[in-house]
Amino acid sequence: MTTNNLPQFNGENPIRYKTLGNSGLFVSELCLGAMTFGGDEGIWGKIGNLQQKEADELIKIALEAGINFIDTANVYGFGASERIVGQSLKNLGVRREDVVVATKVLGPMGDGPNARGASRGHIMSECKASLKRLQTDYIDLYQIHGFDSATPIEETLEALNTLVQQGYVRYVGLSNWAAWQVMKAIGITRARNLCPIVSLQAYYTLVGRDLEREIVPMMKSEKVGLMVWSPLAGGYLTGKYDGQDVSEDGRRAKFDFPPVDRERGSKVIKVMREIAESKKIEGQPAKVAQIALAWLLHQKAVTSVIIGAKRSDQLKENINAAQIRLSDDELTALDEVSRLPEEYPGWMLKMQGEYREHMKK
Repeated sequence: MTTNNLPQFNGENPIRYKTLGNSGLFVSELCLGAMTFGGDEGIWGKIGNLQQKEADELIKIALEAGINFIDTANVYGFGASERIVGQSLKNLGVRREDVVVATKVLGPMGDGPNARGASRGHIMSECKASLKRLQTDYIDLYQIHGFDSATPIEETLEALNTLVQQGYVRYVGLSNWAAWQVMKAIGITRARNLCPIVSLQAYYTLVGRDLEREIVPMMKSEKVGLMVWSPLAGGYLTGKYDGQDVSEDGRRAKFDFPPVDRERGSKVIKVMREIAESKKIEGQPAKVAQIALAWLLHQKAVTSVIIGAKRSDQLKENINAAQIRLSDDELTALDEVSRLPEEYPGWMLKMQGEYREHMKK
């Protein structure tokens, strides 16, 4: 990546790049999330209300570190996040082709019944609005932010295909869909020769491994890329909400989401602390949060981990997690303490498949 005002990257850059799903688009293994940009007194303000100058600093740090991927959504700050991201890229003199911009559509952007959802009308109008706010001619990755039970999947996919054909969108993805819903959508795109679904954005952490039951196997089979949101479980995996000296500050204290089983989570954090103490980043012990991010970066199903921050030091710490390499023993310890309880039909599939699996070895 090169920009007018930012330094070119060199071989010392620890950030790696992966293709997004079954596409030729390379994205950094860390993605800068812009949900903390532009929040007001509502729900988004509880997550973050960074304004232009602060956002410029964070985006500059991310780009200099080798991150080429930025994720936002029209609903973040009711359009403010997109406006800030677009202006930051202008302020920093970033060439449009040097950054992969992803945004999303679904949430309410007005009071009327058609100012929300994944209908053709809402998708088409909101894409144009996002393009204007982002100050760009195209969106690299346009994602449906959630499943709309009121709109036929066919209508949603046809609208996305139209945007790709018109050149306003280059790739399409989904977010927060169940495995069967994604698979149905993939089947429709293939049957109708529509643009393929290259990615799914989903929640995945050491205290939230539910997608390993159905979603991860589906993505592996269909070559769909995985973008991970809230990799620190809303701040829980920083460790500051666990133990005797629980912090009353921070995002989770104000907005307790995603849900976490704290009894199991405490055991996970205990193992993470032990591993963090054995790792060194710039001569200092690693942070618990960095171990959480490093674990995700070691998972084969993961394409890119979305990291957000309110301060530059937070962002730099998160980026430094890419330097951590976990040993097989450390990965095993984390797996054992965070492993999902067995559930049907998973245990039955495993039992019945064993006599065939050994034949492939």
